[in-house]
Amino acid sequence: MFFNLLVYERKITFGSWLKTIFIKKKTFSKTLVFNTIDSNTVDTSQASIDVIIPTIGRKKYLYDVLKDLSVQTHLPKNVIIVEQNPTQGSQSELDFINNGTWPFVIKHFFIHQAGACNARNMALAQVTSDWVFLNDDDNRFPNDLLERVLQFGLASNQVALTTSYLQPHEKQKDKKVIQWPTFGAGNSFLRSFLLKEIKFNMSYEFGYAEDGDFGMQIRNRGYDVIYLPEPAILHLKAPMGGFRTKPKLDWHEEQIAPKPSPTVMLFALLHKTEQQLLGYKTTLFFKYYRLQSIKNPLAYYKMFQKQWAVSVKWANKLKERYEL
Repeated sequence: MFFNLLVYERKITFGSWLKTIFIKKKTFSKTLVFNTIDSNTVDTSQASIDVIIPTIGRKKYLYDVLKDLSVQTHLPKNVIIVEQNPTQGSQSELDFINNGTWPFVIKHFFIHQAGACNARNMALAQVTSDWVFLNDDDNRFPNDLLERVLQFGLASNQVALTTSYLQPHEKQKDKKVIQWPTFGAGNSFLRSFLLKEIKFNMSYEFGYAEDGDFGMQIRNRGYDVIYLPEPAILHLKAPMGGFRTKPKLDWHEEQIAPKPSPTVMLFALLHKTEQQLLGYKTTLFFKYYRLQSIKNPLAYYKMFQKQWAVSVKWANKLKERYEL
């Protein structure tokens, strides 16, 4: 804070900074009301839920996801799968959808357009139930996942819930129900009425921060996103994950590569205050220094400023293109 005020606002707050040396980190012992809710006896029989799954090239893993869904103590009404293969003339590899017997309706769409934002929006447009589970094609979860999340949602009267989403090698840090500062596009549950007003922003396609933006759309409409430590979803991060196609984005032609990615900058411009944006710039400046090749601090500073400017330019172009 002292550094940022000095650099960006030309304020010297030495006295305030000095006082912090003698102040211990404050802790809060109060428990959020969410942690006192007993939802185990809530009846979910009247609550319907759809599941959406965008997928590309993960036949085996998707089959396991469907098997996990098929043994849920509270079965989904519909499972909406959007399978992507950008190769023209290709055909679906998901033969088990029609060859198997499933205790829910599977709505399967096969498209030649790659991109998670488009696939998720296409799936969300098909939701007809009270709730929707935004799932991924390489998740594993216990057979009571849907029932327990619905029980908590009904008991707490919340509309957006995100579960623990650890990879196999990760350990859980947050063990209580908390207000969640971000959003998970592969491990979240929503009341479906939200879908009348929000969708995944196509300006983030093939970039980053689309899930964070989706969460901010929820908050900007007056709702909270609540994190549940249990039940947890295991994220396998299966091979061929992430961006399995490599589209050529507009800024790839720039002589100076933007830093951060223009989609990350777009998120910052849309959802951060000026002070938050500048604080992020400071943090990125120091974190990025050890990862790049320029070791002369002055030369690095000049290059970083140029990279930041290129990122702002393209983020603003994305805003104009999609009329944000």
